[in-house]
Amino acid sequence: MTIVQCLERITNWLQENVCNKIKLKAAQDKDEEKFEEVNPTAFTLFQPGKTQAPPSVKVLMPSVVVQIVDGNDDLTKSLNRLKLQLSFIAWNPGKHKAEGASSALEPNADGWKDVWNFVEHALQEIENAEYLNDLRVVKELGITYGPFSQDGALVDMYPYWGAWVILTIEQGLARTGASYKNLL
Repeated sequence: MTIVQCLERITNWLQENVCNKIKLKAAQDKDEEKFEEVNPTAFTLFQPGKTQAPPSVKVLMPSVVVQIVDGNDDLTKSLNRLKLQLSFIAWNPGKHKAEGASSALEPNADGWKDVWNFVEHALQEIENAEYLNDLRVVKELGITYGPFSQDGALVDMYPYWGAWVILTIEQGLARTGASYKNLL
């Protein structure tokens, strides 16, 4: 299985087992006073812009992006390991009041709770699974997570909130070179 296939398998697993089981706020037409609750979208490597998103993608945010940090092949054990970063983004500008109120939005900084609920949901699903689409979670290496930061300070992207999770997956290594294929 190729690196690309591994990343896509993890993305598909997240969409099916995490994103499809949680609802978060999404802005409607850049109007922060109007929102809808949607399932987040899982992407591979990069979050596309509106013009690059496939037609099947309903929302770009909230989302989780599967990114490769690094990989290694243990040739003596025939194992391939990939360290992955899952980058989570949620949108929440504040408390939305009932329709008909003088202002439908009461801005606040509590939106960070949405991204951490998203992360917590993903962690629970990952920790309860041995395999993510036939790729083993290397639990003995642990899972780390944290907020987006730069130079030790939290990144302020209000009304967007971000966090990351790093985990390692592994699979059997079974590559054959073109020069050996005629011998197999």
